[in-house]
Amino acid sequence: MPLFNEKSLIEDYFVEQLQVRSEKRWRFVGGDELERESTEEPLLTTAFIRALKSLNRDVGIGDDEVKQVINELKLRGSGSEDSKKILNYFKDGVPIKFEKERVVKYVKLFNYDDFTKNDFVVSRQITHQAGDKQIRNDIILYINGIPLVNIECKNPASLTETWYSAFMQILGYERDVPELYKYIQLGVASDNKAKYFPTTPWQQDGEPRYYEWRDGGKDSIDSTIRMLMPDTLLNIIRNYLFIRVERGATTKVLTRYM
Repeated sequence: MPLFNEKSLIEDYFVEQLQVRSEKRWRFVGGDELERESTEEPLLTTAFIRALKSLNRDVGIGDDEVKQVINELKLRGSGSEDSKKILNYFKDGVPIKFEKERVVKYVKLFNYDDFTKNDFVVSRQITHQAGDKQIRNDIILYINGIPLVNIECKNPASLTETWYSAFMQILGYERDVPELYKYIQLGVASDNKAKYFPTTPWQQDGEPRYYEWRDGGKDSIDSTIRMLMPDTLLNIIRNYLFIRVERGATTKVLTRYM
């Protein structure tokens, strides 16, 4: 991996290598070109609807059921209980009553059996707004129109900003725009190395634990890019990410590289 001396070079590297190493499975869409309703809506609604209909064709999903799924996600808050619900929806699907048949079916948000059936988008410089608060994320990874990973980068040559500054920036973003972070599950903070951690928008005190991914002797940035390959990321979401209540505190538990 080349040496970095500017923040933009790290962003470029993440965006480029995610595409290259996934054989273009991650496709780039500019922040101003995303299929969004507004800067206040985190979901890429058009892409999300398209994915719902494709993934759930076998259960006979229609417009009414699609609306129910969207309402169920949008009406959830960013507190620990609703965040747990959303994570469960990611893993198992959303239980929706199909009125014509009068039965409840689980509507899938992702295809875990064949990861190639999902839509993967990497974007950069995305503006989000909540009231008078506005943030601009360096990089966000979307699967089927759902934002799942936020990557923030800092200039390795800076004496005042480090990966830890990027880490704290994401924690601040969680407080400013919690509607986004009820969906986002992983944060990545990087300068000339990368740390990853679970996002916890309900947690006002303390910090989530952060880790370095290690893969085959690669440095932490290349290792993290490997962790974010479509199949690996979906595997983490489904099998290695949990919300746990311990001694009255609600935390999110995320896998470490063994």
